[in-house]
Amino acid sequence: MKGKVKIAVKNRNVSFNFTLERNITILTGDSGTGKTKLINMIRDYSQFGKSSGVTLKCEKPCLVLAGNNWELELKQTQESIVFVEESSSFLNLYEFAKAIQDSDNYYVLVTRESLSQIPYSIDSIYQINREKNPKKPSFEKIYKGVSKRDISDFPYDVVIVEDSQSGFQFFKKATENHSLECVTSGGKSRIIRFLNQYKNKRVLIIADAAALGSEIRDIVYYRAIAVNTIDFFFPESFEWLILRSAIFKNISSIQEILSNPIDHIDCQEYFSWERFFTSLLVSSTKNRPNLEYKANKSQLPKGYLSEANMQSILKAMSNK
Repeated sequence: MKGKVKIAVKNRNVSFNFTLERNITILTGDSGTGKTKLINMIRDYSQFGKSSGVTLKCEKPCLVLAGNNWELELKQTQESIVFVEESSSFLNLYEFAKAIQDSDNYYVLVTRESLSQIPYSIDSIYQINREKNPKKPSFEKIYKGVSKRDISDFPYDVVIVEDSQSGFQFFKKATENHSLECVTSGGKSRIIRFLNQYKNKRVLIIADAAALGSEIRDIVYYRAIAVNTIDFFFPESFEWLILRSAIFKNISSIQEILSNPIDHIDCQEYFSWERFFTSLLVSSTKNRPNLEYKANKSQLPKGYLSEANMQSILKAMSNK
């Protein structure tokens, strides 16, 4: 399944209208905001239809996955919007994470847990806001605008790069003429451990937004209580950043994909957008001297390390 999916659910008391932009949506927030209400309305409509007093409009079937038979039910579900409430005991299981990565459904996971076993984007984390209009709550991205867009000047003492392969190689080279230290955290779960080593330094964290969802809450909280400057640079992925650079600006097929990725990313083939953009970069640079990108990301081709290309890549997020 690919493409945005609009969902409208209402009864006589409340109306929810929202659009799913990715295969995984995390719905979080405090009690009493309407998360459970939404789940119950979808469940009632699935079981009783219009007689439930609920109206549901969506081009795809919507259902609530629950109970001990969730695995069997999930195997029988295709091209659907699957909601899971936070009280479901299987939500934190590895088996559930594995099962949804092999399916062609979209998932709305209601939880206040980090769900570290599931790769999901910081852009897919929402909360329900009922303050403006309790009868028509809005769905808001929690971490919208958290990332800087241009880091080419590098006014920092330390740059912490979550990636340890091609991405780190690039930023290590890009910062070598600046008076700073560039290190890799060796994974998203180790970022805070590295932050603790640089408590009195100006720090920039560079990480792929596409899979940082499970860590973003703790990282943002750490910044909020820190006494030093901590900035974020969270492109969708390093490969996405390269594709947005001037290197590919004249390739219309790539520009069309970048303008609306969700219409091109089949969730069953590419569970995360990072995987899709890696595949796109690999295929787009095949047999191109000094630019041919390998799927294993172990060695960054030297063509990306020319001064002109480095500056173009560093500034590629400015036009987002």
